[in-house]
Amino acid sequence: MPWTTKPLTAAESEDFKRLFQTRLSKVEQKTADAFAFRKVDSPPSMVNSSFYHFFGIDPDLIPLDYFDTPAAMTTFQERAYYEQVKAIDDDFVPCLVPWFGCVVMASAFGCRVQIPPRMDPTADPVFYPVKTPEDVRRLRIPDPERDGLMPKVLEFLERMKLHSFLPVGITDCQGPLTTANQLMGYDSLIYLMADHPTAAHELMDKIAEAIIAWVKKQKEVIGEPLRHCFTDQQVFMGTHAGVWFSDDDASLMSPEMYRRFVVPHNSRILKAFGGGCIHFCGNALHQADNLMNTEGLVAFNNYNLWNLRPLVEVKKKFDGRIVLFACDYTPIDYKEYFREIASLVSPRGLIIDSQYSPVVGLLRGGQYSAIRRDLASGREAVFDFLSGLLWKN
Repeated sequence: MPWTTKPLTAAESEDFKRLFQTRLSKVEQKTADAFAFRKVDSPPSMVNSSFYHFFGIDPDLIPLDYFDTPAAMTTFQERAYYEQVKAIDDDFVPCLVPWFGCVVMASAFGCRVQIPPRMDPTADPVFYPVKTPEDVRRLRIPDPERDGLMPKVLEFLERMKLHSFLPVGITDCQGPLTTANQLMGYDSLIYLMADHPTAAHELMDKIAEAIIAWVKKQKEVIGEPLRHCFTDQQVFMGTHAGVWFSDDDASLMSPEMYRRFVVPHNSRILKAFGGGCIHFCGNALHQADNLMNTEGLVAFNNYNLWNLRPLVEVKKKFDGRIVLFACDYTPIDYKEYFREIASLVSPRGLIIDSQYSPVVGLLRGGQYSAIRRDLASGREAVFDFLSGLLWKN
Protein backbone atom coordinates (compact mmCIF):
# COMPACT_ATOMS: atom_id res chain seq x y z
CA MET A 1 0.00 0.00 0.00
CA PRO A 2 1.55 3.36 -1.00
CA TRP A 3 1.89 5.96 1.75
CA THR A 4 -0.53 8.24 -0.11
CA THR A 5 -3.42 5.89 0.70
CA LYS A 6 -2.83 5.82 4.47
CA PRO A 7 -5.13 8.21 6.37
CA LEU A 8 -3.49 10.51 8.88
CA THR A 9 -3.47 9.24 12.43
CA ALA A 10 -5.09 11.32 15.19
CA ALA A 11 -1.64 12.52 16.31
CA GLU A 12 -0.65 13.42 12.74
CA SER A 13 -3.90 15.32 12.25
CA GLU A 14 -3.29 17.39 15.38
CA ASP A 15 0.27 18.12 14.30
CA PHE A 16 -0.96 19.06 10.82
CA LYS A 17 -3.55 21.47 12.30
CA ARG A 18 -0.83 23.19 14.30
CA LEU A 19 1.49 23.52 11.31
CA PHE A 20 -1.38 24.72 9.13
CA GLN A 21 -2.46 27.51 11.51
CA THR A 22 1.11 28.73 12.00
CA ARG A 23 1.70 28.76 8.27
CA LEU A 24 -1.61 30.44 7.44
CA SER A 25 -0.91 33.33 9.86
CA LYS A 26 2.49 33.89 8.27
CA VAL A 27 1.33 33.67 4.66
CA GLU A 28 -1.77 35.83 5.17
CA GLN A 29 0.45 38.81 5.99
CA LYS A 30 2.93 38.12 3.19
CA THR A 31 0.07 37.78 0.70
CA ALA A 32 -1.48 41.03 1.93
CA ASP A 33 1.86 42.75 1.34
CA ALA A 34 1.97 41.37 -2.20
CA PHE A 35 -1.55 42.51 -3.07
CA ALA A 36 -0.84 45.95 -1.57
CA PHE A 37 2.38 46.21 -3.64
CA ARG A 38 4.36 47.02 -0.50
CA LYS A 39 8.14 47.11 -0.53
CA VAL A 40 9.46 43.74 0.69
CA ASP A 41 12.87 42.11 0.91
CA SER A 42 11.62 38.98 -0.86
CA PRO A 43 8.30 37.72 -2.26
CA PRO A 44 6.16 34.86 -0.92
CA SER A 45 7.76 31.69 -2.31
CA MET A 46 6.81 28.04 -2.64
CA VAL A 47 8.82 25.00 -3.68
CA ASN A 48 6.00 22.53 -3.94
CA SER A 49 5.86 18.88 -4.92
CA SER A 50 2.48 18.01 -3.38
CA PHE A 51 -0.14 18.06 -6.10
CA TYR A 52 -3.84 17.34 -6.28
CA HIS A 53 -3.47 16.53 -9.99
CA PHE A 54 -1.46 13.63 -11.41
CA PHE A 55 0.90 15.53 -13.71
CA GLY A 56 4.29 15.07 -12.07
CA ILE A 57 3.20 12.30 -9.68
CA ASP A 58 4.87 8.89 -9.57
CA PRO A 59 2.11 6.54 -10.89
CA ASP A 60 2.91 4.05 -8.13
CA LEU A 61 1.64 6.58 -5.58
CA ILE A 62 -1.75 7.11 -7.24
CA PRO A 63 -4.76 5.28 -5.74
CA LEU A 64 -6.92 3.58 -8.36
CA ASP A 65 -10.12 4.82 -6.68
CA TYR A 66 -9.03 8.48 -6.58
CA PHE A 67 -11.94 9.62 -8.76
CA ASP A 68 -14.43 7.16 -7.28
CA THR A 69 -14.46 7.87 -3.56
CA PRO A 70 -14.10 11.20 -1.72
CA ALA A 71 -12.15 9.41 1.03
CA ALA A 72 -9.44 8.32 -1.40
CA MET A 73 -9.00 11.81 -2.85
CA THR A 74 -9.03 13.41 0.60
CA THR A 75 -6.51 10.96 2.04
CA PHE A 76 -4.17 11.37 -0.94
CA GLN A 77 -4.18 15.16 -0.69
CA GLU A 78 -3.98 15.34 3.10
CA ARG A 79 -1.05 12.95 3.21
CA ALA A 80 0.86 14.74 0.43
CA TYR A 81 0.24 18.16 1.96
CA TYR A 82 1.25 17.02 5.44
CA GLU A 83 4.52 15.62 4.16
CA GLN A 84 5.13 18.92 2.36
CA VAL A 85 4.53 21.22 5.35
CA LYS A 86 6.63 19.00 7.64
CA ALA A 87 9.55 19.04 5.24
CA ILE A 88 9.85 22.68 4.26
CA ASP A 89 8.70 25.99 5.75
CA ASP A 90 7.75 27.65 2.47
CA ASP A 91 4.62 29.74 1.75
CA PHE A 92 2.38 26.93 0.51
CA VAL A 93 -0.95 26.83 2.39
CA PRO A 94 -2.78 23.50 1.90
CA CYS A 95 -6.31 23.40 0.55
CA LEU A 96 -8.32 20.38 -0.57
CA VAL A 97 -9.42 20.45 -4.21
CA PRO A 98 -12.12 18.18 -5.72
CA TRP A 99 -10.01 17.53 -8.81
CA PHE A 100 -11.63 16.07 -11.93
CA GLY A 101 -9.31 17.42 -14.57
CA CYS A 102 -9.87 20.46 -16.76
CA VAL A 103 -13.15 19.18 -18.21
CA VAL A 104 -15.85 19.72 -15.59
CA MET A 105 -17.54 22.68 -17.31
CA ALA A 106 -17.13 21.14 -20.77
CA SER A 107 -18.66 17.86 -19.54
CA ALA A 108 -21.73 19.75 -18.33
CA PHE A 109 -22.19 21.21 -21.81
CA GLY A 110 -21.99 17.77 -23.45
CA CYS A 111 -18.32 16.84 -23.91
CA ARG A 112 -17.48 13.19 -23.41
CA VAL A 113 -14.97 12.52 -20.63
CA GLN A 114 -12.27 9.86 -20.51
CA ILE A 115 -10.52 8.84 -17.27
CA PRO A 116 -7.57 6.55 -18.08
CA PRO A 117 -6.12 4.56 -15.14
CA ARG A 118 -3.87 6.70 -12.93
CA MET A 119 -4.25 9.68 -15.25
CA ASP A 120 -6.20 12.93 -15.11
CA PRO A 121 -9.67 13.11 -16.69
CA THR A 122 -9.70 14.57 -20.18
CA ALA A 123 -12.16 15.45 -22.92
CA ASP A 124 -12.62 13.02 -25.80
CA PRO A 125 -10.34 14.57 -28.48
CA VAL A 126 -12.48 13.50 -31.46
CA PHE A 127 -15.98 14.36 -30.23
CA TYR A 128 -17.28 17.93 -30.28
CA PRO A 129 -20.90 18.61 -29.24
CA VAL A 130 -20.98 22.06 -30.86
CA LYS A 131 -20.39 22.32 -34.61
CA THR A 132 -22.63 25.08 -36.00
CA PRO A 133 -24.20 28.41 -35.00
CA GLU A 134 -27.48 26.50 -34.63
CA ASP A 135 -25.81 24.22 -32.07
CA VAL A 136 -24.75 27.32 -30.14
CA ARG A 137 -28.30 28.64 -30.08
CA ARG A 138 -29.58 25.30 -28.79
CA LEU A 139 -27.11 25.19 -25.89
CA ARG A 140 -28.72 25.53 -22.47
CA ILE A 141 -27.04 26.59 -19.24
CA PRO A 142 -26.13 23.39 -17.35
CA ASP A 143 -27.61 22.48 -13.98
CA PRO A 144 -24.84 21.94 -11.36
CA GLU A 145 -26.89 19.24 -9.65
CA ARG A 146 -27.56 17.22 -12.80
CA ASP A 147 -25.14 17.78 -15.67
CA GLY A 148 -21.77 16.27 -16.50
CA LEU A 149 -19.24 15.90 -13.71
CA MET A 150 -20.75 18.72 -11.67
CA PRO A 151 -22.87 16.54 -9.31
CA LYS A 152 -19.82 14.40 -8.56
CA VAL A 153 -17.73 17.46 -7.77
CA LEU A 154 -20.44 18.69 -5.39
CA GLU A 155 -20.51 15.29 -3.68
CA PHE A 156 -16.74 15.41 -3.16
CA LEU A 157 -16.94 19.02 -1.91
CA GLU A 158 -19.50 18.06 0.70
CA ARG A 159 -17.57 15.01 1.89
CA MET A 160 -14.26 16.88 2.03
CA LYS A 161 -15.80 19.67 4.07
CA LEU A 162 -17.38 17.14 6.42
CA HIS A 163 -14.31 14.96 7.01
CA SER A 164 -11.28 17.27 6.94
CA PHE A 165 -10.14 20.31 8.94
CA LEU A 166 -8.47 21.74 5.82
CA PRO A 167 -10.24 24.42 3.78
CA VAL A 168 -11.88 23.20 0.59
CA GLY A 169 -11.53 25.17 -2.62
CA ILE A 170 -13.44 25.24 -5.88
CA THR A 171 -12.51 22.70 -8.53
CA ASP A 172 -10.42 23.56 -11.58
CA CYS A 173 -12.30 26.19 -13.55
CA GLN A 174 -11.64 26.59 -17.26
CA GLY A 175 -12.66 29.96 -18.66
CA PRO A 176 -14.92 30.68 -21.65
CA LEU A 177 -12.13 30.39 -24.24
CA THR A 178 -10.77 27.02 -23.14
CA THR A 179 -14.26 25.60 -22.63
CA ALA A 180 -15.36 26.80 -26.08
CA ASN A 181 -12.35 25.09 -27.62
CA GLN A 182 -13.23 21.87 -25.80
CA LEU A 183 -16.78 22.10 -27.15
CA MET A 184 -15.87 22.91 -30.76
CA GLY A 185 -12.18 22.32 -31.42
CA TYR A 186 -9.66 25.06 -32.19
CA ASP A 187 -10.20 25.42 -35.92
CA SER A 188 -14.01 25.42 -35.72
CA LEU A 189 -14.04 28.05 -32.99
CA ILE A 190 -11.74 30.36 -34.94
CA TYR A 191 -13.95 29.99 -38.01
CA LEU A 192 -17.01 30.71 -35.89
CA MET A 193 -15.40 33.90 -34.61
CA ALA A 194 -14.48 34.99 -38.13
CA ASP A 195 -17.66 33.99 -39.97
CA HIS A 196 -20.35 34.17 -37.27
CA PRO A 197 -19.18 36.65 -34.61
CA THR A 198 -22.66 36.98 -33.08
CA ALA A 199 -22.84 33.24 -32.50
CA ALA A 200 -19.30 33.24 -31.12
CA HIS A 201 -20.23 35.88 -28.57
CA GLU A 202 -23.37 33.94 -27.70
CA LEU A 203 -21.28 30.83 -27.04
CA MET A 204 -18.81 32.71 -24.86
CA ASP A 205 -21.64 34.47 -23.02
CA LYS A 206 -23.43 31.21 -22.22
CA ILE A 207 -20.22 29.69 -20.91
CA ALA A 208 -19.52 32.76 -18.78
CA GLU A 209 -23.03 32.61 -17.32
CA ALA A 210 -22.58 28.91 -16.57
CA ILE A 211 -19.21 29.50 -14.87
CA ILE A 212 -20.66 32.18 -12.62
CA ALA A 213 -23.54 29.92 -11.56
CA TRP A 214 -21.20 26.95 -11.09
CA VAL A 215 -18.70 28.80 -8.90
CA LYS A 216 -21.52 30.30 -6.83
CA LYS A 217 -22.95 26.82 -6.24
CA GLN A 218 -19.59 25.47 -5.09
CA LYS A 219 -19.09 28.41 -2.75
CA GLU A 220 -22.54 27.78 -1.31
CA VAL A 221 -21.57 24.18 -0.53
CA ILE A 222 -18.21 24.95 1.06
CA GLY A 223 -19.35 28.14 2.79
CA GLU A 224 -16.88 30.44 1.04
CA PRO A 225 -17.86 34.11 0.52
CA LEU A 226 -18.28 35.29 -3.08
CA ARG A 227 -15.34 37.68 -2.76
CA HIS A 228 -12.98 35.18 -1.13
CA CYS A 229 -11.10 32.42 -2.97
CA PHE A 230 -8.72 30.42 -0.80
CA THR A 231 -6.32 29.39 -3.51
CA ASP A 232 -5.48 29.48 -7.19
CA GLN A 233 -3.64 26.31 -8.17
CA GLN A 234 -2.10 26.09 -4.68
CA VAL A 235 -1.17 29.79 -4.49
CA PHE A 236 -2.91 31.30 -1.46
CA MET A 237 -5.21 34.27 -2.22
CA GLY A 238 -7.77 34.37 0.60
CA THR A 239 -9.68 37.65 0.81
CA HIS A 240 -7.83 39.25 -2.10
CA ALA A 241 -9.72 37.54 -4.95
CA GLY A 242 -13.11 35.94 -5.36
CA VAL A 243 -12.50 33.52 -8.24
CA TRP A 244 -9.86 32.04 -10.50
CA PHE A 245 -10.02 30.34 -13.88
CA SER A 246 -7.69 29.05 -16.56
CA ASP A 247 -7.32 30.66 -19.96
CA ASP A 248 -4.55 28.49 -21.39
CA ASP A 249 -5.51 28.98 -25.02
CA ALA A 250 -4.83 32.72 -24.69
CA SER A 251 -1.22 32.03 -25.66
CA LEU A 252 -2.44 30.77 -29.06
CA MET A 253 -4.69 33.69 -29.99
CA SER A 254 -3.91 37.01 -31.62
CA PRO A 255 -4.33 40.02 -29.33
CA GLU A 256 -7.10 41.39 -31.57
CA MET A 257 -9.23 38.23 -31.49
CA TYR A 258 -8.65 37.83 -27.77
CA ARG A 259 -9.68 41.43 -27.13
CA ARG A 260 -12.90 41.06 -29.17
CA PHE A 261 -14.11 37.63 -28.12
CA VAL A 262 -12.55 36.86 -24.74
CA VAL A 263 -11.85 39.96 -22.66
CA PRO A 264 -15.51 41.06 -22.23
CA HIS A 265 -16.60 37.61 -21.05
CA ASN A 266 -13.63 37.15 -18.72
CA SER A 267 -14.39 40.58 -17.24
CA ARG A 268 -18.00 39.57 -16.59
CA ILE A 269 -16.90 36.56 -14.55
CA LEU A 270 -14.27 38.42 -12.55
CA LYS A 271 -16.61 41.30 -11.69
CA ALA A 272 -19.28 38.84 -10.48
CA PHE A 273 -16.91 37.88 -7.64
CA GLY A 274 -15.40 41.26 -6.88
CA GLY A 275 -12.20 40.53 -8.79
CA GLY A 276 -10.11 37.45 -9.39
CA CYS A 277 -7.18 35.67 -10.98
CA ILE A 278 -6.60 34.30 -14.49
CA HIS A 279 -4.06 31.56 -15.23
CA PHE A 280 -2.40 30.47 -18.42
CA CYS A 281 0.87 28.82 -19.42
CA GLY A 282 3.37 30.16 -21.90
CA ASN A 283 4.40 33.54 -23.26
CA ALA A 284 1.94 36.18 -21.99
CA LEU A 285 3.59 39.29 -23.39
CA HIS A 286 1.36 39.61 -26.46
CA GLN A 287 -1.72 39.54 -24.21
CA ALA A 288 -0.37 41.81 -21.47
CA ASP A 289 -2.33 44.88 -22.61
CA ASN A 290 -5.50 42.81 -22.91
CA LEU A 291 -5.00 41.49 -19.39
CA MET A 292 -4.49 45.01 -18.07
CA ASN A 293 -7.78 46.00 -19.71
CA THR A 294 -9.67 43.03 -18.27
CA GLU A 295 -12.00 44.47 -15.64
CA GLY A 296 -11.73 42.78 -12.27
CA LEU A 297 -8.33 41.17 -12.88
CA VAL A 298 -6.31 41.53 -9.68
CA ALA A 299 -3.81 38.69 -10.17
CA PHE A 300 -2.29 36.75 -13.05
CA ASN A 301 -0.91 33.21 -12.62
CA ASN A 302 1.59 32.47 -15.38
CA TYR A 303 3.69 29.36 -15.89
CA ASN A 304 6.28 31.04 -18.10
CA LEU A 305 7.99 27.71 -18.93
CA TRP A 306 11.53 29.02 -18.35
CA ASN A 307 11.08 31.93 -20.78
CA LEU A 308 12.27 34.86 -18.70
CA ARG A 309 12.13 37.76 -21.20
CA PRO A 310 8.31 37.82 -21.43
CA LEU A 311 8.03 37.34 -17.65
CA VAL A 312 10.22 40.37 -17.00
CA GLU A 313 8.34 42.56 -19.48
CA VAL A 314 4.92 41.49 -18.19
CA LYS A 315 5.99 42.22 -14.61
CA LYS A 316 7.06 45.73 -15.61
CA LYS A 317 3.67 46.38 -17.21
CA PHE A 318 1.77 45.00 -14.22
CA ASP A 319 3.73 46.78 -11.46
CA GLY A 320 1.36 48.44 -9.03
CA ARG A 321 -1.75 47.19 -10.85
CA ILE A 322 -1.86 43.37 -11.10
CA VAL A 323 -0.12 40.85 -8.84
CA LEU A 324 2.00 38.37 -10.78
CA PHE A 325 2.20 34.72 -9.70
CA ALA A 326 5.47 33.70 -11.37
CA CYS A 327 5.04 29.94 -11.55
CA ASP A 328 7.13 27.28 -13.22
CA TYR A 329 8.56 23.78 -12.98
CA THR A 330 11.90 24.00 -11.19
CA PRO A 331 14.68 23.79 -13.78
CA ILE A 332 17.82 21.75 -13.17
CA ASP A 333 19.88 24.95 -13.30
CA TYR A 334 17.62 26.62 -10.73
CA LYS A 335 20.37 28.79 -9.18
CA GLU A 336 21.06 30.62 -12.42
CA TYR A 337 17.32 30.79 -13.18
CA PHE A 338 16.21 32.33 -9.88
CA ARG A 339 19.29 34.56 -9.60
CA GLU A 340 18.37 36.08 -12.96
CA ILE A 341 14.73 36.60 -11.94
CA ALA A 342 15.79 38.31 -8.70
CA SER A 343 18.15 40.61 -10.58
CA LEU A 344 15.54 41.67 -13.13
CA VAL A 345 12.19 41.62 -11.32
CA SER A 346 10.96 43.61 -8.35
CA PRO A 347 9.54 41.52 -5.46
CA ARG A 348 6.65 43.98 -5.06
CA GLY A 349 3.39 42.45 -6.19
CA LEU A 350 5.12 39.14 -6.90
CA ILE A 351 4.57 35.56 -5.69
CA ILE A 352 6.92 32.71 -6.66
CA ASP A 353 5.60 29.17 -7.13
CA SER A 354 8.27 26.67 -8.13
CA GLN A 355 6.78 23.24 -8.77
CA TYR A 356 9.50 20.73 -7.94
CA SER A 357 8.61 17.34 -9.41
CA PRO A 358 9.91 14.27 -11.27
CA VAL A 359 8.51 15.79 -14.45
CA VAL A 360 11.53 18.08 -14.52
CA GLY A 361 13.75 15.08 -15.15
CA LEU A 362 11.66 14.07 -18.14
CA LEU A 363 11.73 17.58 -19.58
CA ARG A 364 15.34 18.38 -18.91
CA GLY A 365 17.88 15.70 -19.75
CA GLY A 366 16.09 12.52 -18.75
CA GLN A 367 17.28 12.57 -15.14
CA TYR A 368 14.01 11.14 -13.83
CA SER A 369 15.47 8.56 -11.44
CA ALA A 370 17.99 10.96 -9.92
CA ILE A 371 15.33 13.62 -9.37
CA ARG A 372 13.02 11.10 -7.68
CA ARG A 373 15.74 9.95 -5.28
CA ASP A 374 16.63 13.51 -4.41
CA LEU A 375 13.13 14.97 -4.19
CA ALA A 376 13.08 15.95 -0.51
CA SER A 377 16.62 17.29 -0.22
CA GLY A 378 16.42 18.95 -3.63
CA ARG A 379 13.21 20.77 -2.73
CA GLU A 380 14.81 22.06 0.48
CA ALA A 381 17.92 23.18 -1.39
CA VAL A 382 15.85 25.19 -3.87
CA PHE A 383 13.91 26.89 -1.08
CA ASP A 384 17.08 27.66 0.89
CA PHE A 385 18.55 29.28 -2.22
CA LEU A 386 15.39 31.29 -2.86
CA SER A 387 15.29 32.46 0.75
CA GLY A 388 18.86 33.77 0.52
CA LEU A 389 18.45 35.76 -2.71
CA LEU A 390 18.90 39.51 -2.80
CA TRP A 391 16.04 40.92 -4.85
CA LYS A 392 15.95 43.99 -7.05
CA ASN A 393 13.94 46.80 -5.43
